[in-house]
This record gives sequence, C-alpha cells and structure tokens, in this order.
Amino acid sequence: VGADGALELRPLANLPVIRDLAADLAPFFDKWQRAQGFFQPKDAPDGAVPDDFAVVAPGSKARREADAGIECIGCAVCYASCDVVSWNGDYLGPAALNRAWTLVNDARDGARGERLDAVAGDAGCHSCHSTRSCTERCPKQIDPSGAIAGLKRTLFWESLFGGKRHG
Repeated sequence: VGADGALELRPLANLPVIRDLAADLAPFFDKWQRAQGFFQPKDAPDGAVPDDFAVVAPGSKARREADAGIECIGCAVCYASCDVVSWNGDYLGPAALNRAWTLVNDARDGARGERLDAVAGDAGCHSCHSTRSCTERCPKQIDPSGAIAGLKRTLFWESLFGGKRHG
C-alpha cells in the first residue's frame, strides 16, 4: 500500500517478467539447484537406502533448525525483496540458502559437505548483508536471514575445527 493508501500491484522484482504480473521463476529455482536444495539420502554401505532412513529425533537441535525453514512454499517473495539479488545476479538468494540450511540440519541427508561447498562461495551465504527484508516479507513467517546466519556459523566452525575449508 502506497503513502496515499492506494494498492500497487507489480510483478516480483529481481525476476524476468513474462507478461503483466507473471514473472519467470526459472532463475529462482536454478539457484535452488546450485545451492543443492534437494534431498540426497545417505547410502547404506551396499548402496541401498539405509534401514534408519526415517529416524529423526523430534527433540534434537538439528531437527528444530530444520523445522524452522521447512515450510517454505517457494513463492519467491524473499528473493524479490532481497537487495543483494538486485545487484548480484549470481547470489543464490534467501530461499535457496534457507533450503540448504534445512538440509544441512537433516541427519538423513548425505550431501552435507557438497552443499556447504555450494553455499560457501562468492554467490553464497557470505554475500548476505543481513538487512532481513526477506524475513520481514515472508508470508509463512520463515526466517531466511536466520538460516543464512546458521550457514555462516557452520562454515566458520568447520573451517576452524572440521578440517575442511569450503568454497
């Protein structure tokens, strides 16, 4: 709503406009792909799905971290409101980084290291300026800024104590 009380409708910012209010979400979902925002189950030694595939302790800290961001509906409102996306077209964006954080905290996922590598580069979590506009505008009240901070913390601690430098 504008200062004069009028409602202004525009297509999502930071995305190509197809027509009228319709925006092309392909760049948005391409960033999810680059952040490895898809579940990759851990393999059992013989390559099969492990027996404990669905076992996740509901009260664990990692489960609480994953639950905080799992309700993302992929609407791209956070992406459209992100100032970093507006000037850095390579930046993965809040939704992709939120999804990466959710999967980093999923004990069943087998691609933690690769995912951290994907979000550690120049287009990853360290480019976030923490203005929190993504969090303020999320219709599901998800905190992508918090997820990005979690990725930054994890990468920091792993670089110090994990024996692996990502990026």
